[in-house]
Amino acid sequence: MKRLLLLPALLLFALPALAVSPEDAQLDIACLREAYPGFILNVKNGSGGAILLETSTGETIVYDDGKAKTLKEELENADIEDSMRRPYPLEPNRPHLTPEQEPGRIRSMPLLKALYGHDKPAVLRNVTRMPLANESIQAHKRLQKALNALQAELKPLLAARPDLAKYCKSMGCQYWRVIAGTSRLSPHSFGIAIDMNPKIATYWQWSGMKRHPQQDSYPGEIVALFEKHGFIWGGKWPHYDIMHFEYRPELICKARRLRAAQQKPVLQKPLQRKPAPRKADFPAPHED
Repeated sequence: MKRLLLLPALLLFALPALAVSPEDAQLDIACLREAYPGFILNVKNGSGGAILLETSTGETIVYDDGKAKTLKEELENADIEDSMRRPYPLEPNRPHLTPEQEPGRIRSMPLLKALYGHDKPAVLRNVTRMPLANESIQAHKRLQKALNALQAELKPLLAARPDLAKYCKSMGCQYWRVIAGTSRLSPHSFGIAIDMNPKIATYWQWSGMKRHPQQDSYPGEIVALFEKHGFIWGGKWPHYDIMHFEYRPELICKARRLRAAQQKPVLQKPLQRKPAPRKADFPAPHED
């Protein structure tokens, strides 16, 4: 989103007014690298103060386009910084957010296409059936490791807590379509979103309620387990989608790091002083 200048030689920032902070940009890109190992090869300048990412697919995609946008413009044409700016609240936190604060509803379509495929045939070539709970779903191969780890914990949880099994039925994942009432591709198109039993988990356009009781009562054990393995939950949005779990590991990474930073003890007197860093807000470009 906002303006940021990256100097290629030293990877230093010059920050005009209203710029995204170097710390936020560094955190975002570190989490993208952690979430998608080997995907980001280099960070460089673009025109108009944009920040660009060179990827292992041979594409160059925009982290920050240097433009201020309205919420509607972000929904329609988000860069990666737009999509990561709103912190996701990890369990057990379920705050009452405003529509402007919904973490994860804004998506960078160039990022999703670079990761998962630019069109339906490209996505379908990389979709495979994977077990989940007592069923199976069609999901993108990039989710295989996360879903295997999730399944290894979900099966014992459901065995110990059979009352939770009803939430893990009638599941759907990959289906190429637009979001209802929009022209935007759904994350289901890329095989990265899972709907868990829509017969009991509702959606804001079906319900008509401003806030639904399920946003508070939906089992935290399920939500926390999905979050542990890189999924955000649509029940935390004002435009709630209770059944919806979406693979956005970069948002989970950022949430964990922000939480850890808040929990660090503050020393009244530093043990030693260190000079302010003179270089690189970003780590040197590397192959992950």
